[in-house]
Amino acid sequence: MLNNILNIWQKELMDIVRDRKGLRQTLVVPLILGIFYAVLNPLLGTLINSRQEDTLVLPVQGLEYAGEDFIDTFAQFGIQLEPFSGDLEATVASAEEAAGLIFTPGFGENVAEEQEATLIVRTNNTAGGLFGGGISLGRLELALNAYNQQITVQRLTERNVDLAVLAPVTLDMEDLASPAQRAGAAASFFLPILVAITAVQGGMFIAIDVTAGEKERGTLESLLVTPSSDAEIFVGKLASVFTVTAVPIALTLFGFWIASTLLPESMTEGAGALPVAVILQAILVSLPLALFANVILMVISIRTKTFKDAQSALSPVIFGVLFTAMAAAFVPPTGASLAYLIPVYGTSAIVGVLTLGGIVPANAVLFSIIGNVLATVVGVIFAMQIFNRERLLYSM
Repeated sequence: MLNNILNIWQKELMDIVRDRKGLRQTLVVPLILGIFYAVLNPLLGTLINSRQEDTLVLPVQGLEYAGEDFIDTFAQFGIQLEPFSGDLEATVASAEEAAGLIFTPGFGENVAEEQEATLIVRTNNTAGGLFGGGISLGRLELALNAYNQQITVQRLTERNVDLAVLAPVTLDMEDLASPAQRAGAAASFFLPILVAITAVQGGMFIAIDVTAGEKERGTLESLLVTPSSDAEIFVGKLASVFTVTAVPIALTLFGFWIASTLLPESMTEGAGALPVAVILQAILVSLPLALFANVILMVISIRTKTFKDAQSALSPVIFGVLFTAMAAAFVPPTGASLAYLIPVYGTSAIVGVLTLGGIVPANAVLFSIIGNVLATVVGVIFAMQIFNRERLLYSM
């Protein structure tokens, strides 16, 4: 039995190697994905930081009513107040500007005389796209708070009030995050999703080729009439698909690691790359998931008649894996939860913890492996109900 399985495994691998175009797609695309995701996350962070550091020009009506102290305070936060003529509220409402200020008459005098002074702020969070209005509003609030604090201190000083009454509690704050944790923070969202997608997509075209592809070419019929049993044929094919899938997983994660090591410190804020140990552990916990995914891909593919039909049928699997991995990123399990038994979800959650340099909950890895193995066993049992020569031969 083992000899038959090995022969089928060798035969499938030889067919895969001969298909140079398909092999390049299987190996090169995951490597490119790993590099892409490694660069994407810090690149987005750099764009956001540069947006925050750039001078923010805000249109203002009634700037003549503001005092010099107000203008100077805003300048310290990189906010330039620019006089605006026209209907400022309509301009902000139409998203032509992200935010605008309107000083009411007598603003500066009211502040000086300790009377209520009103500053009208109008914002539109949709202006400027994803990195537009929200950032403008955040910096604006910081500047307003600083100005209010400055005026409060000035008034208390004039009354000879000890400024310590403003801060009865002092804050001693220190960021204890290690360089590995800071490096992982950038990857904690993308890497679990990347691992899950690669575990499924890495062997998808091979799984289709050894099932629906062979049915379409008519070569599956020749294999089914050999003395090898249905189980031996299925396991041999599954072994070949899993062998090939393991390579893209490793290429993707090592590509991610290599690209992150080459990024300049200006993009990573000195955090550096993830430790190699994290990459290796991520590969190990991903392999059981890949085996389960291979079974699902083969079960679905064998029920189709052509390569194209199989591709269409497997599209929902990719989306299902993506949503499940995202759920693990947004709502991770707590403690040694049995949720780690859930395929895709448990694996993605573990990879997320590993990237952050945290301690993986006790039994979490074991639960993840058990969950994927049990799901694989169920998948194989179901597959054997379909993968028999009578049904396959007469359904072609």
